[in-house]
Amino acid sequence: MGQKENKSPRDCSRIWLKDAVIACLLIFPVWIGSVAYAQVSVSQDIEAPVDKAVDTRQATQASREKWDAQRQKLAEEYDRLKAENEQLAFAKKNLTQKLGELTKSTQDLTREKEEAQRIRIELAPFLKEQLERLNSFVAADAPFLSQERKDRLARLAVILDDPEITIAEKYRKMMEALFVEAEYGNTVEVYREKIVVDGTQVLADIFRMGRVALFFLALDRESAGIFDVAKNQWHALDKARVPAIDAVVDMAAKHRPMEVVTLPIGAIAPEKGELQ
Repeated sequence: MGQKENKSPRDCSRIWLKDAVIACLLIFPVWIGSVAYAQVSVSQDIEAPVDKAVDTRQATQASREKWDAQRQKLAEEYDRLKAENEQLAFAKKNLTQKLGELTKSTQDLTREKEEAQRIRIELAPFLKEQLERLNSFVAADAPFLSQERKDRLARLAVILDDPEITIAEKYRKMMEALFVEAEYGNTVEVYREKIVVDGTQVLADIFRMGRVALFFLALDRESAGIFDVAKNQWHALDKARVPAIDAVVDMAAKHRPMEVVTLPIGAIAPEKGELQ
């Protein structure tokens, strides 16, 4: 007997089914005839339909397995796309919210820009007007630190005329000048300056008591005087006033402790300008 050949499950199933049918026919013959005729009849009438049925069943099973694999793959792809869609929906919501915020910020910035432009247009002539009033005020004020104050206002005029300087910087410089002028009313100081007293030029220490009064004390400490606002000139005081003025000059220069001193403060003429 020859060597057995390896048969596939399909072949084995087919052989088993064929043998079973042949055995049934041998036991319960339908037609009377020889076994050879029965085998030929089985081969022709039964084996072909059986093979077709087996092939159909195997093809169906293969298709089902293929569909199951494809369905699993599609289910996984659906889950992936669903998760990705949820992420995209969340990202879209965030981006929509940010877009709304950016749109609002853009609108606010546009309004602020328009407002800044309007202020810039209106502020430039206002600063010019304030400079003119400040010049008039300084010219009408008592003559203390005259050159320093004139130089400050001259520099301010240059700044206001410079197109390269921002309106914010011009406004800041104007506020600085106004603040300095306002502070003169709250402070006392002593500085040295040449003045004209009764037609004579004198180098003296000038004591400024806020904006209330200006006194001078000659360097030899022999004479002193006051600025007459009404007449807009300096004039000497009686020598009896020299010690008091000498004392306040030393106190302002911090050369002696503070004490109460009587000073000859007279009437003040109306100002020609007004600082606002």
